[in-house]
Amino acid sequence: MALVVWASCGIISMVGAVCYAELGTMIPKSGGDYAYIFAAFGPLPAFLFLWVALLIMQPTSNAIAGITFAKYILEPIYLGCPPPDNAVRLVAAVVICE
Repeated sequence: MALVVWASCGIISMVGAVCYAELGTMIPKSGGDYAYIFAAFGPLPAFLFLWVALLIMQPTSNAIAGITFAKYILEPIYLGCPPPDNAVRLVAAVVICE
């Protein structure tokens, strides 16, 4: 069952990649998501998306990735028990800042 879920997620990712490739050929401007939303919906939604991505989406995804990485790195050091929260936070902060 896990392999089916993994394969279906790969197919969904490929559909997203094909959509971005199509947008990239149709809208040959730099700016990524901002340029695509600007062309489709206008300046206000593009501006709002840009600021939401800057202030909410990117920092939270970086924090989640850093904390997950820190837990996996510290797990072998603290055999049999969860690593202390302060150690996880410290490793995550170092990973995010580097």
